[in-house]
Amino acid sequence: MKTKRSYRISLAALLAVPLVVTVFATAYTANAQRARLGKVQSLQATLDKSGPHPATAAITGPATLTCLNAVSEVPNSKPAPSCHVDGPGFNTNLDIGHTAKLTGAGNVTLTCNGQGPMLRCAARVDIPPPSH
Repeated sequence: MKTKRSYRISLAALLAVPLVVTVFATAYTANAQRARLGKVQSLQATLDKSGPHPATAAITGPATLTCLNAVSEVPNSKPAPSCHVDGPGFNTNLDIGHTAKLTGAGNVTLTCNGQGPMLRCAARVDIPPPSH
């Protein structure tokens, strides 16, 4: 009788193993379906006595660019320092804190705009994740 009971327990254990494996496999694949994150790229450009030193970035599709900072060595310079952005669908100056919408893939170039022997500017490019 002991052997029959041991056999029944072993059969139940063998039948339970695929169920447990299926539950863990389902839970594991559910975590793998996370949303893709976008990409952020930082650009920093300068202008000095030797000329402009632009920053460039290649984007693969629509993106936004925000002018984070623009400074000059000249106090209270007129015009106030700003970021100059040249990219897909946009080519103008951006004041600090303003955002430009870039319309497609291509190269984005940041240069500094303003007065003074030395200018520095910084911008952030936010590229959204690819849509499904």
